[in-house]
Amino acid sequence: MNRIRINSTEGKSLLILGGTVHDIMPLLPQKGLFIITDNNVSRLSGDSFPRAVVLTVEAGERSKTMPVIESLCRQLLEAGADRSSFILGFGGGVVCDIAGMAASVYMRGVRHAFVSTTLLSQVDASIGGKTGVNLGEYKNIIGTFRQPEFVLCDHSMLRTLPDEELKSGMGELFKHGVIRDRNLFFDMSASAGRLEERDPGVLGDLILRAVRIKAEVVRRDPLEKGIRRILNFGHTFGHVLETHHRIPHGLAVAQGMMIAAELSVWKGEMPHAELRLLQVALENADMIGGYQLPAGVSSLIARDKKSEADSVNFVLLSSVGKAVIRKLSMTELQAFVNYYTEKDSQSQ
Repeated sequence: MNRIRINSTEGKSLLILGGTVHDIMPLLPQKGLFIITDNNVSRLSGDSFPRAVVLTVEAGERSKTMPVIESLCRQLLEAGADRSSFILGFGGGVVCDIAGMAASVYMRGVRHAFVSTTLLSQVDASIGGKTGVNLGEYKNIIGTFRQPEFVLCDHSMLRTLPDEELKSGMGELFKHGVIRDRNLFFDMSASAGRLEERDPGVLGDLILRAVRIKAEVVRRDPLEKGIRRILNFGHTFGHVLETHHRIPHGLAVAQGMMIAAELSVWKGEMPHAELRLLQVALENADMIGGYQLPAGVSSLIARDKKSEADSVNFVLLSSVGKAVIRKLSMTELQAFVNYYTEKDSQSQ
């Protein structure tokens, strides 16, 4: 078991990697515990905390809406939750987003933590204090920053994870290596098959290294004013693909990384050989498919959280393992989209 602490200007968070539910019992209150989970996790682990009030949402992205947050807050109120209560999000990325959001706004904020049950949430969604829900086709456009007191990443829970969910988490694992650690990228590339076999040693090592990267970035920039933006690599295009094609988040991010890498080459930031290196790794891991950007992608990105006035803060690459942040005008973005769309259609 490994413990990593995030001590930032916006709060403290303890990350417990490789532990079990028994390891967090001393961290939970004796009374006033409320669990937010989804119907899938509830069937498997609903009796893990017998003294808690359990609130259940429907599994999946469709639950990331303000009406669901309002419903949870109403249920908390009716169940007697007050400002001394503790909310524990028990599930994957969607549950962590929803539980964190509810905890940050209910009575102007109550204590909360997460038990992370998917690979994607263990390496990304549950860590760092970002919460959010969607507004129609716009991903995570409503949200807050609030650090969970702790996050438990129980790797044994990944043994029963559906293959598609595991593959989705691999997209975020790749991302951490691509933006910050070239050795992690190569190790991830070499270990993809063993990951799919759920090799506990490989899983534990790669998750630990990815979480250390995210923790270090969040520690330096908890409110995403600067370097934390690199964690969004692949997400600007990825969110559009995820919403339009209804594909899992991690697979959309993998495709988004390829488009952002293409943009990096188009802008002269990265050599083409590095683009090819990334492409081969993601293809070998079966992470990218023939998902095309929808019409009007530039107008969708113009309303993204990363947009400012008539420009967008884009995360690009100077090489695999090193991300850079660049401002792109909407004119530049449209020119690249035209270039990429034409190139993509010719390759179909």
